[in-house]
Amino acid sequence: MLKQITPFLTMMAISAILVAACGSTPTTDTTDTETTASSNDTTTDAVEEGTAADDAATETDAAATTGKTNNYDTASQQITMWFMPNGAQPLQFMKKEADAFAEANPDIGIDYQLVDWGNAFTQIQTSLQGGSTACVAQLGTTWVPGFSATEGLRPFTDEEIQTMGGEEAFVPVSWELTSYADSDVVSAMPWFVDVRGIAYRTDIFEQAGIDPTEAFQDLDSFEAALMQLKEADLGIAPFVHPGRNDWNVWQNTSQFIWNYGGDILTTDNTQAIFNSDESVKAVQQFASFYGKGLTSPDTLELNSSQTEARFGNGEAATIIAPSYLISQANAPKDNGGWQNDEARANFAFAEFPAGPGGQFTFVGGSQLAIFRDCPHPEAAIKFVEHLTSLESQARYSSNIGMLPALREAQNDAAFEDPLYETFKQGSEKGKSAPAIIEWGGVENTFQTELQGIWEDAAASPDAPIDEATIKARLDAAAETVDGLLGN
Repeated sequence: MLKQITPFLTMMAISAILVAACGSTPTTDTTDTETTASSNDTTTDAVEEGTAADDAATETDAAATTGKTNNYDTASQQITMWFMPNGAQPLQFMKKEADAFAEANPDIGIDYQLVDWGNAFTQIQTSLQGGSTACVAQLGTTWVPGFSATEGLRPFTDEEIQTMGGEEAFVPVSWELTSYADSDVVSAMPWFVDVRGIAYRTDIFEQAGIDPTEAFQDLDSFEAALMQLKEADLGIAPFVHPGRNDWNVWQNTSQFIWNYGGDILTTDNTQAIFNSDESVKAVQQFASFYGKGLTSPDTLELNSSQTEARFGNGEAATIIAPSYLISQANAPKDNGGWQNDEARANFAFAEFPAGPGGQFTFVGGSQLAIFRDCPHPEAAIKFVEHLTSLESQARYSSNIGMLPALREAQNDAAFEDPLYETFKQGSEKGKSAPAIIEWGGVENTFQTELQGIWEDAAASPDAPIDEATIKARLDAAAETVDGLLGN
């Protein structure tokens, strides 16, 4: 039964959504999958199905943003889906899924419409308030709590959820963001996941005499390996990471915080704790890499796409990496693939190093939701069931360079490359943002002060940033967040 939300809480949800939507950088899961939109333009060699004629017919116009199944005009039920630019050829990849569905369901036609990440949040939020022309929509994982609270999404029934495999069938952290905390409804189903790890150059590690199994055991051994790379002076930056103006600042930093035993909020989501002693020590270690000369001198000016390009161009020994780099590495050079032959031939991945508080990695991704005012809800349910099926999960996720949210689909032949193993393991140790309605405001506050810490680090390039400076910034952010949470 749908839990009722008070008008005040609903308005709070809308306010949080607007705050997130108005940020100068993408909100969390814009990045979790939008990073792919900007960086994942080389997944064309991922496993695909269909003929070359199908592919050519899909996007003869590079500017095409919509498509319809062949049965659309004659189908007795017609539904629209909004989806974002996932992968190198988003319209083509969605065409494969829609066509496969229409072939099995000739009475249901699909109009699939590509929505830019920059417009998607506002478009969905407006539709939830004033009625939607779509039935199915892709949502970034951290968008789900706020959108769920507006009651504009159709809840999935227990029977529908079981038909799709049930909670245990999906990556755990992805399931945590199918509604908001303490809700008794599921407003969105997991679609695909974005898992982070560490990409490293195997040849550079060998030249420096570093054993990767030891280097990535924990954060201290990781820092020691970076120092050894620096001292080896092999003409390559030991570590390159996105800096102060990137959309992944809080995601990357949170991995250090979690592994030190800290967290963003208390377990009941009522108070900020990213300013705890453990969290401050974690942020200090991450921020100190720059002052210790373990990064490229300009790392604080880079975004995620530029960081990944540095690795592919042979200019970085290690980076924080998503799974779609596998496709980038294998793509032809003239089709966006890595340009450096040594990098293409000598790379591997490791899980994000453990810390005194455990081993966790950031996992984002996207979910599938149905608007409450969809005129054909049963048809929409069938389409979501198709997109979460074993076959579709394996095909679509491999095409866009991500991992399936359906755990069983990760065993498909499309993911048999050993390089995927790191991300499969990481998906089971994943953490993400708290499933709270107020996340938009919390994220903006947290992100802003973390960016400020990078500003402080940049102001003292020859010395590691001190804990007192970090503590002061995180305390200020925590005070603001506590106010947002009603404290």
